[in-house]
Amino acid sequence: MAKRILIDEIHLSLFIPPGLRAEPGRAIRRALRNARFHTALRSAVRSVFARYAALGKVTFTLTR
Repeated sequence: MAKRILIDEIHLSLFIPPGLRAEPGRAIRRALRNARFHTALRSAVRSVFARYAALGKVTFTLTR
């Protein structure tokens, strides 16, 4: 039997304004690749899941 069963996927799309200059665009990309950002995002998702008792048995993966 499978260890996990996928029941839903949630996608987060990130947009920047058209015409954004090169340096701010690079800074955004660096932030999104940053390990601390990923750790904080994972922590935020765990925090939201913890607010809903029904999600107590749910596990998630965060991927790029």
